[in-house]
Amino acid sequence: MQLSRLYSNSSDIFEPIDFNSGRDADRLNIVIGEVHRPRDRKRDSHNLGKTTLLHLIDFMMLKGMSPDHFLAKHHDRFQNFVFFLEIALNDGDYATVRRSVESATKIAMRRHPERDQDFTDAADGTWDHVDLPIDEAVKLLDAWLDLRILKPYDYRKAITYFLRAQGDWSDELQLQKFQAGRDVYWKPFVAHLFGFDSRPVERKYELDEEISKLKHKQAEQQSEVQFSEDELPKLTARIGVLEQQMNLLEEQLDAFRFDDEERRIMRDLVEQVEREISELNERLYNIRYDVRQIDAALDHKDKFDLKEVESIFSESQLHFPGQLKKQYEDLVAFNRKVTHERNTALRGRRKTLNAEMAVIDVRKAELDDKREQQLRLLRSTDTFEKFKVLQRELAVQRAQLVYLEEQRRKLEQVAETAKLVRESERERGRVVDEIKTMVARPTPLFERFSKTFNAYCQRVLNHEGIFYFEVNSNGNFDYTIGLGLAGQVGQASGQGDGTSYKKLICALFDLSLLKIYENASFFHFVYHDGVFEALDDRKKLALLEVIREQIAVGKTQYIMTLIAADLPKDAQGDTLSFNDNEIILRLHDEGPSGRLFKTAEF
Repeated sequence: MQLSRLYSNSSDIFEPIDFNSGRDADRLNIVIGEVHRPRDRKRDSHNLGKTTLLHLIDFMMLKGMSPDHFLAKHHDRFQNFVFFLEIALNDGDYATVRRSVESATKIAMRRHPERDQDFTDAADGTWDHVDLPIDEAVKLLDAWLDLRILKPYDYRKAITYFLRAQGDWSDELQLQKFQAGRDVYWKPFVAHLFGFDSRPVERKYELDEEISKLKHKQAEQQSEVQFSEDELPKLTARIGVLEQQMNLLEEQLDAFRFDDEERRIMRDLVEQVEREISELNERLYNIRYDVRQIDAALDHKDKFDLKEVESIFSESQLHFPGQLKKQYEDLVAFNRKVTHERNTALRGRRKTLNAEMAVIDVRKAELDDKREQQLRLLRSTDTFEKFKVLQRELAVQRAQLVYLEEQRRKLEQVAETAKLVRESERERGRVVDEIKTMVARPTPLFERFSKTFNAYCQRVLNHEGIFYFEVNSNGNFDYTIGLGLAGQVGQASGQGDGTSYKKLICALFDLSLLKIYENASFFHFVYHDGVFEALDDRKKLALLEVIREQIAVGKTQYIMTLIAADLPKDAQGDTLSFNDNEIILRLHDEGPSGRLFKTAEF
């Protein structure tokens, strides 16, 4: 798949661009910004439309039009434009896409056997498809392109790797459009692109999301329960004991016999109520002691007056060195910082202790009330009074049973969600192991790419080109790309982190990918915007040599933009010139006639 022709219904404003494609793909496609008035400092060879052309091509390859797209931002200027892109298909035919700015979501498409067609005046009846919604148009164009290598992904997933704009030179694989999104949207595709199975890569991200949602659900469920998941058996046992107590109490009330219940209450009073009250009193004492200690620590102020120290030195007629004074000042500042951090921690601790003390006070009041009622019952000799008290106790136990059974029901839901979390985490562990096994066995496709990429890096950058896949600390599929350290095979260096070398690595990466797929049903073009900008002339020439060598067989169409100032110079200082048949578009600084769109600036 290559670009053949781009034109519009307003050729006087946007002149047709005929790309060197197919039999002519062995020639470069240069978009150059020239300087015609070097003495006019108000003019510039930038901002003439080189990058805009890339965005227009992407638009014609059926990218959605966001509000910040130049056609949308300047809709009033372009609303009457209709654009046409002729594409060379891998089967030898051609496809033309018609898309207007005014009705950007209604696409017309037509297949034809000959190149260099002009369908600006073609009636709707001559098109194979008209008014296609953009989603359907993408599916149809994907079928016509027949990029089998990409399946199950469509061509839109990969096309921006071969339309590399200025913002895409910072990373070889994470393009600008992917940087705002999550890794799940592009890393599984990267795995697929290099012959790996993308399913475990994608499944790992799905499981991460699934586990995150389950844990959030578990936390919400747990917030409604006063018990932890591990306490479910204990809670069930407690409910069983309570039910047994209620049954015995009901039998005693029916028989008007209270001896057994009084003995149970006595045991509860001694073994439970009194013990818990004692424990709470001890805890309250410790909390109050801690709070007093914290208050005392917060009230303490460190006193160190540097002026007073200077005064003592002066009165003693001793010299107080400036360095010593600075050391004292640093010590005082450090002490203040430590004191501030300590006081912040102490206030937080005091707040926590006061909150715990309030909870204990409430519980202790409940227990004191319960103890009082139990003692009153045990001391009472009035049978009817005991009957009424025990009836109230039975009502309390029933209410407690209802509460505990509801708690158990909710806790069972927590336990079930926790079980699902554990099952998903076990599956995630298996998937991570699968990914590790996968990256440990490089595919033949990946090995061919690595060899090509390394060879290109050696030729252009004089460093080993390093590229490999791995599993990162989060268990996700990841990659490392860079340049090797001289004299240490396989050891990455920081050489590839600079802007210029990163750009070259990206360009060589794209070329390597096209090289290994040059005989497959895949993309066979790349658009590099400003690739020569800020590069050393020697690197420009080395890169150009690799490009010319690769396109010589006609299987890669190379489109590049540059300004005249970025044209490389040879060892003698002579500026390299391109043949006229390699320059598909000349832009210049002489007003509207030199811009992509022959209009005023926008």
